[in-house]
Amino acid sequence: MSKSTKWNKRYSSPEYVYGTEPNKFLKQELSKLATGRLLLPGEGEGRNAVWAAINKWEVTAVDISQMGKEKAMKLFAAHDVNINYRVGNILDLNFDKQFDAIGLIYLHLPKELKQTFAIKIAQLLAPKGTLIMETFHPEQILRNSGGPKNPDYFVTPNELKTYFSMLNIVSIETQEVYLNEGAHHKGKAMVIRMVATKE
Repeated sequence: MSKSTKWNKRYSSPEYVYGTEPNKFLKQELSKLATGRLLLPGEGEGRNAVWAAINKWEVTAVDISQMGKEKAMKLFAAHDVNINYRVGNILDLNFDKQFDAIGLIYLHLPKELKQTFAIKIAQLLAPKGTLIMETFHPEQILRNSGGPKNPDYFVTPNELKTYFSMLNIVSIETQEVYLNEGAHHKGKAMVIRMVATKE
């Protein structure tokens, strides 16, 4: 099963499988910044994009799932916001601008793509821009509150520091949090939260 097929299947249910409220860490960190251009790779059904747009960010969302986009567009219409949503693999997409902030919220990639992805994200981040990331810690694989079951898709804090060594790591912390983000992120979870900036 291809990645797009897997996610189209997951998003085919009528409910929003990760809810319609924004990720708490992304909301917290974006609220500290002046609004500008925001990129949200792996945005799925649009929960983070709609909150950001309501709060005056110029949002570009990307996901490999056409079904995710269709559900996101319904959410955008319900809130009367305009968001540029592109379907495709972000590694294959071209952008004509850089972004003042990039939010990476539970976007999990196989090990062989992690460094290439980090380089692409750093290139897309504007000077003085901010990267905000929340991802599952490898210890999460033992829990049933969300996340992949393939250990190859996890990353450690030290690996993140290496992958994003071209950026200034402002903070990186491992935390146990309680997730309440729809049916697929529910319960106590081990996560890594990182904020980085570009010179």
